[in-house]
Amino acid sequence: MTVTARRVLIAGAGPVGLAAAVEFRRRGFAPRIVDAGEGPTPEDQSRALGVLPRTLDILAASGISERLLAEGNRISRMAVADNGRPLFELSTAAGHTRHPFILVLPQGRTERLMIEWLAAHDVDVEWGVAFQTVADTHAPRVTLSTGETIPADIVVGADGAHSAVREDVGIPWSGAGYPAEFALADVVFDKPVDPAVGQIDLRSGSGDPGGAVAMLPLGARRGRYVGIAPSTEALIGDVPGIESVTWASRFHVSFRHAERMAKGRVFLAGDAAHVHSPVGGRGMNLGIWDAATLAFLASETRETEYEMRRLPSVRSVMEATRRGTDFIAAPPPAALLAMRYLMPLAAWTPWLRGRIADRILGLDLPQPEWL
Repeated sequence: MTVTARRVLIAGAGPVGLAAAVEFRRRGFAPRIVDAGEGPTPEDQSRALGVLPRTLDILAASGISERLLAEGNRISRMAVADNGRPLFELSTAAGHTRHPFILVLPQGRTERLMIEWLAAHDVDVEWGVAFQTVADTHAPRVTLSTGETIPADIVVGADGAHSAVREDVGIPWSGAGYPAEFALADVVFDKPVDPAVGQIDLRSGSGDPGGAVAMLPLGARRGRYVGIAPSTEALIGDVPGIESVTWASRFHVSFRHAERMAKGRVFLAGDAAHVHSPVGGRGMNLGIWDAATLAFLASETRETEYEMRRLPSVRSVMEATRRGTDFIAAPPPAALLAMRYLMPLAAWTPWLRGRIADRILGLDLPQPEWL
């Protein structure tokens, strides 16, 4: 069976499903992508916005990285403070990549750039069409909300944390919610800020419940604040220089994962397979790496290797993200002392600078086989 003859159905047209469609299409498949929603993420809601270097490497072959780089903001330094008192600055310049920065672009723009690419390559997202059920995971026949039943050689569930694909094929969903509440706010500043510098403020005073607030510039006059806080006011109420808030949200997070990422010829990617807190900015990227790995393996008729190749990275990210979330929720006194006195030294130690930069940029995970 040739690559082009193999039928791929993708459920979910968020960043992960769209990336799956792009990667399958550029490798010679003719994927079909459906989504129960009416369109992509609204452009005024930034949502997932950090694009890591490996994601840029993956999407370079399609030409989408060039478009992302043309529109996104590049963050190459992180300034760390303790209750507003500057501690040290971390640079990503020593990262072992040709893109030693975090690219920041609202999720809605990332999605639209992929949708435009797909349309130019004869793949249109079918909005308002939901996955309903799949019969026989080893020879899938998918029924859609339109009443249509279609055969597929590969089914990709990229339909989020409440994945209908995962539930339909009976893959258990393990884990639990996290007790802390997060808040985020997209803001406009009254004066320009340095767009290359992100900020992390540890809120560790004795009268404070702990936590940390991060600010990621979207440009010289716009930025995203996110952190553990019960409200937008608690998150940014004391932050000077904010002219307006363009979007705000409060949310709880969970640390959950599918006990399997594949069942027969049905595969899970992104939030359908794993969810965790936004600490570290790995979520969307990890899902895109899932999608690209599956497309690569399928192009070599090796998709049965997908689960064993992705699970170690997924577990590693989830464990590291949980540790990071626990730290910012309730920083241990000894760790705070290390942040105040040892990290400034580490930031100036050459061999540590590269390791720190690689960790920030997500380069501490295995390199994709095909890059």
